[in-house]
Amino acid sequence: MKKAFAESLLQLMENRKKQKGKEVYFMVGDLGYAAFEEIRKKYPRNFINAGISEQNMIGVASGFSLLGNDVFVYSIIPFLLYRTFEQIRNDICYHNLPVRLIGVGAGLAYSEAGSTHHPLEDLKVADSLPNLTILNPSDPKEVEIFMDKIKTVRGPVYMRLGKNNEPVLHSMHNEIEIGRALKLVEGDKILIVSTGILTRVALEVADMLNKEIPKSTEVLEIHTFKPFDKETLLSSSENKELIVTIEDNTGALYEKVTSAIAFTGKKSSLSFKFPDEFTHYAGTREHLFDSYGINTIKIYNKINEILK
Repeated sequence: MKKAFAESLLQLMENRKKQKGKEVYFMVGDLGYAAFEEIRKKYPRNFINAGISEQNMIGVASGFSLLGNDVFVYSIIPFLLYRTFEQIRNDICYHNLPVRLIGVGAGLAYSEAGSTHHPLEDLKVADSLPNLTILNPSDPKEVEIFMDKIKTVRGPVYMRLGKNNEPVLHSMHNEIEIGRALKLVEGDKILIVSTGILTRVALEVADMLNKEIPKSTEVLEIHTFKPFDKETLLSSSENKELIVTIEDNTGALYEKVTSAIAFTGKKSSLSFKFPDEFTHYAGTREHLFDSYGINTIKIYNKINEILK
């Protein structure tokens, strides 16, 4: 995802130079040199390293935006969102400025770094801010598409990325629209709602279930977390026996989904999320997910247990 973002940003800057349109500024908080070296070399005037001064970086970004420039701000999510919450709220969201906040290291991407680098609450934190569009792509192709379509969003955007080497999941890229949930698999008994990199797991679970009972399981991807596409969710949940949510957060998706379907009566729900606690396990991302029961086999087994 990080590589897809870097390549898309470079292409955007090159196109803007050819068109002689608004300037594009890219700001980082003293990281990401290897990924963005080509941007720094080609456009040194537009590449700004704000240093380990993230609050100031947000203030400068809002200033550039007020002058009519396009601004992308990049850092590890806890430094980008948590440390600068007041500045994002007052300098960017309050003025509805089109600053693009790009956070890397979603969920447990920086697994070995410990809880300080695990943004498992970021969707809830970002969702609390008015005017902020939240994008949570599941693969590198969605990152590319969002970078192409992000110009259509008039206000601020927060896009959360994994790191690198995430598999490509989509084959129908032209169907991806900001603000619209995406139905990836059709089914009539179980609905799995996913967001971000765990969409891969949702597809694997659905494939296993559909091999047992053909067309039993549907997968709905919420790549735009805010604004939330309640209409498509309600349509997909119609007549389903079980609704399952899968996320790398402490229940942000689960709360959105259960809130949307609360007044429809019926519905049994099952949630795979992180508990409201700090992570003290050590190891790879896959090991940490497994420790919390968030992997393909464990989710598949739990769904079968509930159905029986």
